[in-house]
Amino acid sequence: MSIPIGKMITVGLLPSPLKCAYYRLMGARIGKGVKIGLLSVIRAREIEIGEDTRIGPMSFINVRRLKLGKRVRIHSMVAVDTNELSVDDDSSIMEQVVVGGMLTPRSKLVIGKRVKVFPYSFLNPTEPITIDDDAGIGGANYIFTHGSWQSQLDGFPVSFGPVHIERGVWFPWRVFVMPNVTVGEYATIGAGSVITKDIPARSLAAGSPAKVLRSGPEYIKTLTEDEKHTRVLEILKDFAEFQAFKHERPVRHEALGDGLIIYDGNSSVRYARNVTDLPAESLAVYLGPLTAEQQRLLDEAGKAWFDILGRSARLSRLAGWQEVRDFFSRYGIRFNVIDQ
Repeated sequence: MSIPIGKMITVGLLPSPLKCAYYRLMGARIGKGVKIGLLSVIRAREIEIGEDTRIGPMSFINVRRLKLGKRVRIHSMVAVDTNELSVDDDSSIMEQVVVGGMLTPRSKLVIGKRVKVFPYSFLNPTEPITIDDDAGIGGANYIFTHGSWQSQLDGFPVSFGPVHIERGVWFPWRVFVMPNVTVGEYATIGAGSVITKDIPARSLAAGSPAKVLRSGPEYIKTLTEDEKHTRVLEILKDFAEFQAFKHERPVRHEALGDGLIIYDGNSSVRYARNVTDLPAESLAVYLGPLTAEQQRLLDEAGKAWFDILGRSARLSRLAGWQEVRDFFSRYGIRFNVIDQ
């Protein structure tokens, strides 16, 4: 992987608006609100970047085809060198992640929606790596699609093959993934594990090599709707406390029917189990799931809303919307953002 020093000190020094204009002149399709940081450059034959996507400083992407969805975040000092990179809406590749390795016609990294790849990870897509929606790749993880050094003709094992990380999987720190592996949806892998074979869905696996420790109901508890409601109330009370600490200002909450309301300066957030009437507040959180008709009524009234059990939210520029969304993500609750 070579660093494009020449591009970084020429195109890379351009202010973001001029840099976006330069890439558009080269045929790139770049949406509104895109920002490309200082010393960051893209080398690609095909470029498509969705609205409000950000590429941090000192990052470079060297691919044939690049497709970034809406609100994607490529943080600082990220290095990508592969055939194809596709990152869907609301996903992030954090600081000092490296994507690269020997190129083949099949080399590509495909990342779904609401995925986060944490710092210092190394992904080797010599063969395809696919990371489905809502997966989390913790810090200093290593994902390899080929493994060879000693001669195959001397009898040593050589392995090439894709890696598929399915929806909702969680790798904490320092997980090593070998070629030809599928990790089933919502599986959790213990820190420091080495994955050498497929891991079944909704299981907890750990070790070197990783083995299933628990699975199914033994591992994942089923909550009643009342328990979910109680937990959401606790999360929002924690959110009010966090906001007061973060912004160093009074933030209070009080019960309102079966829900609560948070008062934060000139803004407020209302929580209820479901829509009974249109809220006076501009930002509302519902346990849900909301019907299409309820969503339509809220949209027509100009309300920003979160539907927790429906896992969806209306995109908004309101103060506090992003903070509510980010705070819920701390508890593994992520939302499909509706922006149409």
